[in-house]
Amino acid sequence: MTDHGMKRGAGSPAWTRRLLLSGIAAGLSAPAHAAFTDRPIRMIVAYAAGGTGDLVGRMVAESLSQRLGTPVVVENQGGAGGAIAARVVSRAAPDGTTILLAGNAIFAILPHIANVGYDPVTGFTAIANISESQRLLAVRSTLPVTTLAELVQYGKRNPGKLNYGSSGVGSTLHVMTEMFRREAGFDATHIPFRGSAPGVQAMLSGDVDFMIDTVVIQHVLQGRLRGLAAVGESRLPQLPDIPTLAEQGYPNVRTSGWQALMGPPNMPPEIVATYASAVEAMLGDPAFRERLGRVGVVPSFRSPAQLAEDLREDNRQFGAIIRSAGITGE
Repeated sequence: MTDHGMKRGAGSPAWTRRLLLSGIAAGLSAPAHAAFTDRPIRMIVAYAAGGTGDLVGRMVAESLSQRLGTPVVVENQGGAGGAIAARVVSRAAPDGTTILLAGNAIFAILPHIANVGYDPVTGFTAIANISESQRLLAVRSTLPVTTLAELVQYGKRNPGKLNYGSSGVGSTLHVMTEMFRREAGFDATHIPFRGSAPGVQAMLSGDVDFMIDTVVIQHVLQGRLRGLAAVGESRLPQLPDIPTLAEQGYPNVRTSGWQALMGPPNMPPEIVATYASAVEAMLGDPAFRERLGRVGVVPSFRSPAQLAEDLREDNRQFGAIIRSAGITGE
C-alpha cells in the first residue's frame, strides 16, 4: 500500500508540476557560467571613486558576480594615471581572481611617456572589451568654418593661427588630435588643460579653436559649439548627420577609445573564455546596455583575440605619434 501510494504521488500531475517548477527555479538562480574559483574576485578599477569609469566598474562587477556565481569586489586605484592599478594586476597570480578594468591610454600612451613598471603588451592577458567612448571634433562657434574640410583649409591658409585644446599633455585626446592634425597637414598649437571641462569653457569663451572630446557633445546639441566630425568607428546617435573622420577622408587616424577587462599575463585560456563569455552575455542584455547608456557609455564587445590586436595596434600607432611629436609627461 505504501509502495502503491508512492507510485501514485510520483506520477501524479501535482508531483510532476512541483518537479518542473523546482527545476526552473534552480535554473534561474544558478550562475550562467561555471565558476572557476570559490574565492572573491578583485576587480582593480583604474579610476577614482565617483567618476564614470568607477560607475561602469561597479555595474560590471555586479553583473559578473551574478553570472559567475562568485563575488566580484571593486577596488579603486586611480593614481598615476592608472599605472598603479595596471602594475598591481600585471604582477598578480594568473588564476583569474585579480582583473583590471581600464582604458586604452594605460596601455597605448602612458608607457611611452612615463616609467610605468609594466610591459603594456606582454604584461597582461586580454579578456574582453566592455565599451567605446563617444567623442566629437568640435570648433568654437565664431570660427569661420562649417565643415572639417574648411577647418583643414583654414589651417593651411593661416599657418600657426589655429590652436586646439585637450584634457592634458599626453592624454588620449591630445595624441588623437595631434594624429589628425599631422594627417591633415596643417599647423595648430596645443593648449593643455587639467581636465576636459576647463578646455571646453575656453572654447565657449573663444580662446580655443577646436577640440576632440566627449563633453563637447552636449554643447553642440545646444548650439553653443559646432560639430565637424564624429571620432570613432561610427556616427554618434545623438548627432547622426555628422560624418566620422574616416568618412571624411581620414581612415588612418586612430580614433579608438575603449575600456576593457584585462588579466595578469599567462592566464589559462579556459578562465579567459569563461570571463569573455560572461561579458558577451552581459553586454547583450538590453537592461544592462540601457544602464550603461544612462552614464554616456556605448557597450562594445570584442573577443580576447580582437582586444589583444587592438591593444598592439593602439600601442604602435599612438607610440609613433608620441615619439614624432616629442610628447612627454607633464
